[in-house]
Amino acid sequence: MNHHSTIKPSSDARTAAQSHFRTLRLGTPFQSRIDALGLKEDWYNWAGYRAPHSLWDEELEYFAIRSQAALFDISPMTKYRIEGPDAEAYLDRVTLRDVTKLKPGRVRYTAWCDDDGFVLDDGTLFRLSPTRFRLCSQERHLPWLLDSAIGYEVSVEEETEAVAGLALQGPTSFAI
Repeated sequence: MNHHSTIKPSSDARTAAQSHFRTLRLGTPFQSRIDALGLKEDWYNWAGYRAPHSLWDEELEYFAIRSQAALFDISPMTKYRIEGPDAEAYLDRVTLRDVTKLKPGRVRYTAWCDDDGFVLDDGTLFRLSPTRFRLCSQERHLPWLLDSAIGYEVSVEEETEAVAGLALQGPTSFAI
């Protein structure tokens, strides 16, 4: 006869396994609004931030982003400030965009590659002024960005925790 207590697995293993994400390592300025909107308790760790897999219904949210518009808290994205007299030339070399065509106050999607042409990441490049840019990405690339800046008169600094962000995305986002 077995006298050991029986351990019953949780009926919702995914929620139980993710309970350690309920305590924020880092919170965004929008966290209280996201918490209030979220009907589901389905969180994941995005670069140390608690982020929802979806707020209400995955299908509805997918349809909204593909056919209309949706608003996202992108504060956990890694953000770099790149500035200096050679910032345009530097970014023109390391990204796949013609940075000379990017006007101040505008943003473009881009990717960047190593010297062998291997894609390292993709993200958005904002031109804040003629000599100041913000590069946003999913992963951290500061050592590579600093190594690639040798010979250019630029400064590269990570500003992830100092800059929050919301992204309005989808085909009708411009009209909104």
